[in-house]
Amino acid sequence: MGSLRRLRAAGLFILALLAMPTVRAGKLEKAFQALEVHDYFKARALFRKEVKKHPAAAWYGLSVIHGRANNPFYDLDSAYQFIVSADMAFTAAPDKERVYIGGLGVSHTSIMAQRAHVYERAWEVARGQNTVAAYQGYLDRYPSGQRAEEARAVMHHLAFQEARQQNTAEAYRAFVERFRDSRQVYEARTRMLDAIYEEQTSARNVASYRAFIAAYPDNPNVRKAEDEIYRLSTPGRTIAEYRAFIKAEPLNHRVPDAWRSLYETYSKDLNAGTITRFIAEYPDYPFMEELVDDYRTASVELLPFRRNGKWGFMDTDGTERIKAEYDWVESFINGQAIVGVGERMGTINRSGRVVVPVEYDEVREFNEGTAVVERNGRFGAVDRGGELVVPMVFTELGDLSEGLAYAEDHGKLGYVNARGEVVIAPVYEEAAAFHRDRAVVGHQGRYGVIGRSGQVVVPLEYEWVEGFEHGPSRMRKDGRTGLLAPQGTILLEPKHDHVGAFHDGLALVVTGDRCGYVDTTGRFVIAQDYEAAQDVASWGDFVHGHAEVQQGGKRGVIGTRNERVVPFQYVDVGGTNGPLFPVKKKSKWGFVDARGTMVVEAKYDQVWDLVDGLARVGVGGLLGAVDSTGKEVVPVSNTVLADAQYGHLVGGTSTIGVYNAQGQLVIPAEHVSITLVNDRIAKVTNGQRFAYRLLADGSYLWKEAGFSAADRSPE
Repeated sequence: MGSLRRLRAAGLFILALLAMPTVRAGKLEKAFQALEVHDYFKARALFRKEVKKHPAAAWYGLSVIHGRANNPFYDLDSAYQFIVSADMAFTAAPDKERVYIGGLGVSHTSIMAQRAHVYERAWEVARGQNTVAAYQGYLDRYPSGQRAEEARAVMHHLAFQEARQQNTAEAYRAFVERFRDSRQVYEARTRMLDAIYEEQTSARNVASYRAFIAAYPDNPNVRKAEDEIYRLSTPGRTIAEYRAFIKAEPLNHRVPDAWRSLYETYSKDLNAGTITRFIAEYPDYPFMEELVDDYRTASVELLPFRRNGKWGFMDTDGTERIKAEYDWVESFINGQAIVGVGERMGTINRSGRVVVPVEYDEVREFNEGTAVVERNGRFGAVDRGGELVVPMVFTELGDLSEGLAYAEDHGKLGYVNARGEVVIAPVYEEAAAFHRDRAVVGHQGRYGVIGRSGQVVVPLEYEWVEGFEHGPSRMRKDGRTGLLAPQGTILLEPKHDHVGAFHDGLALVVTGDRCGYVDTTGRFVIAQDYEAAQDVASWGDFVHGHAEVQQGGKRGVIGTRNERVVPFQYVDVGGTNGPLFPVKKKSKWGFVDARGTMVVEAKYDQVWDLVDGLARVGVGGLLGAVDSTGKEVVPVSNTVLADAQYGHLVGGTSTIGVYNAQGQLVIPAEHVSITLVNDRIAKVTNGQRFAYRLLADGSYLWKEAGFSAADRSPE
């Protein structure tokens, strides 16, 4: 009986073993069959029941269900967790289990494919949202996704754009701290430092710049802040302002510039007495050695001379002071003269020492302590000591104006400071000098105005913008002209035919056939009651408090308060330099005074404005001159007569000489050309040679070898 029971039990065990594979295969197969026909509820229920028995296959199936968007169980996070679990279970599964589930399509390859599918669907979701949070979520959930690097790059880009839109130091700081591995982090850090500067100095006053420097001594904008302190401290560029700046800001990098500017302002005439007083007043001047040469030659007037084809300088006694060794020279300006050898040029000081090396293709005059130089198509700048302070990397460079100069790089114009550091990026096709913290810029044929930090003050929408060097700026839009304030406000709408430059605080405005005058606020202070006669734009501006106008077809002169000075009874009126005004009666010209009284009768065919107390007059083809009293001091007998200069007139017939203010011919009319050097000396030329003569008595100061007054051949 016991044996029978044992036999029966063994048989049942064998039957169970035989039946077991059939039961196991049936449940899992049914799950995959349900999945195949999209019966997701049944498939999900079956897979969940098989998790303990066949975890790799069950997790895989659940991931597929949750990774498909065509069923209510769609959830990518769950799909990802299930496939991760499937991968781990598959790795731990015995070979027998792997073989079995492999028959159902579950393998390392299919698991990796499902993982990739989840990654891709998650990427599509993140890309659809296209936000920093969406991409960050993707990276947090799927750090190993094949789109991780792309997601990170796009996230960094979007985050940086958001920071730029906010454009605050805090926004950039948050970006830098959060995205330290981004490629934008360097630009963000730079922008953060710039934003700190802008925010901390928003008051744009000396106190705010000082506070910024104290709080952020390592910020690269410290030099910019120091530049601004220098600019704000010396608005008038006066000696008192420079001295106060030096005392208040001893560590500012612009102190040397302030000292040199102080000296240049103090001793513009560079005479010995001025330099002596300067040394006594400023014994702490840090560049005393530079004054030695100035002092030695300060009282000596230097004139260019030529010997054997080479140029040098001599004093007014004819004594050589600087050896004739240059191919050409220019006159001294503020202690230095530009000289040339071959195709190269540089500068020398008054003692003859080379300051700017003679190695440049171009050297411009000094402006704000620097001079632009050019060599082989590249521009830079040197200081007054000849040191290259702006590197020669630009294809064009303007003169410094208010501490900035326009500079061209790769065909675009921006602005650099006195050391060549880019302050405003080169993005414009045209650019002009800064005046009153404003500069005109152009792009694609349109013009506007920017401020010192590059901010657009006036949109680039005009056909022409003049600039603010002399106050309000004229502009033109759609062929009409108006006025702009430095803040960008329209003072006078662009609806006029012409707006003249400001003189005596007033500007001519022509609209149709009428004209009047506005002040610097754009307000008409002289109504458009006058006729806009032909070419009024060329003669209607105020000059020395007077303007020529026309009414009833007759010309007259008014003052700045619209008071009549010269009655409206003339065919034409000349310039208004005063004290005499040229007027035309019928076909002849004469002069009236400021009361409108005729001083010189209308008997000339032509007259010109008073210049330096003398006015040219003409009858037929001959010329003479009258003085400010109306007296004809130079007879109308010259075929050539230039405007007065230094109280003298150059004129004559076949040859020319020099008349003084009394009409005396102080230099005989025996020269081909004459240039007045100053109020004492004239340069006279005959043929290819020249000489210097004194205006006082006509005597020769110096003659070039071979010069002859009898040589009447042209230069």
